Amino acid sequence: MPKTTSVTKRPARPYTRLLVLFFALTIGSVWALTLFYLSAYDFAVATFGELKRINPIVILILHSPAIAALIVFYRYDRFRGIGNFFRTLIPRKKDLPWIPALLALMFGYIFAIRYLCMLVGIDVPPEPESPVEMILTFLELFYAEVGMVAIAIGWFGFVLPFMHRITGKHVLSGIFTGTSLAIFVAPGNVFASFDLAIAWPLYAAQLCVLCTAMSYLLSKMKGNILFFLLPFWASASGSAMNLYYFAVKTQFVQLAVFTVLAIVLYAFLKRQAGGEELDAPYVFPDYLENAYTIRMGAVVPGVGDKSRETAADDADSSQLATTGQGESE
Repeated sequence: MPKTTSVTKRPARPYTRLLVLFFALTIGSVWALTLFYLSAYDFAVATFGELKRINPIVILILHSPAIAALIVFYRYDRFRGIGNFFRTLIPRKKDLPWIPALLALMFGYIFAIRYLCMLVGIDVPPEPESPVEMILTFLELFYAEVGMVAIAIGWFGFVLPFMHRITGKHVLSGIFTGTSLAIFVAPGNVFASFDLAIAWPLYAAQLCVLCTAMSYLLSKMKGNILFFLLPFWASASGSAMNLYYFAVKTQFVQLAVFTVLAIVLYAFLKRQAGGEELDAPYVFPDYLENAYTIRMGAVVPGVGDKSRETAADDADSSQLATTGQGESE
């Protein structure tokens, strides 16, 4: 039987500061803004305006995961680090069949949610969009849901592989990544409506399932976040297409179906492994670098191996310190 591969846990150091920086720029900024508005709403509105999508501050917050991740990649390995991240986005030829398969699966998911809601008596919009309108809505989401791209870059391009580093396991990494993402998006639920605030715990659970599934899938895809973005665009279009309402009862159905899909994905990957181990979690910063990308058959391998250079420098520094201490004695 195939086994789920884990990687040896590694210390967060010397990259702890990068994780702290990322969370400060994302979770820190959104919660600081939220607390400011909650504590001094009239003054905040007079100063920065209502928190609507066209507000420059809201736009900045929505893009903060991508901005923070790019800053992290730059601080890690300068422009080479940023360039190596964008190189990970080039899919291998053998991975391309996954794109239509995942899209079809997620379009099936949103229709399944509608009919399951109807089956158990949960209200759904009486008239969904026409097929042509659905296509236009899906295409519109490519630029309307800008926060989705930023989340993909930030949480799946940095946080998830960092969690792989410190846990060495898919499930734990998925739970930690999903929880941190839920904390980041929570203020949006608070300000949107009371119903969304109530639905937040369910949304958080759904994110944990999603991130666990993505841990398995993206590890197979050498960390290419496009394999998260495309199917998630499809799954996020259901309410926009008037297939169902984003409500608490619907969230229960979504969580159940999504959990089943995650289990099916895991079972499929196990079967596809053919008795071999599943792909090990892709780890920050290794997955950006030459050695890992060469081994995984990347179309355009990463440049350099900064992590090895850093480890060698740390070893040299430790040896010098030990030698100096010995001489002083």
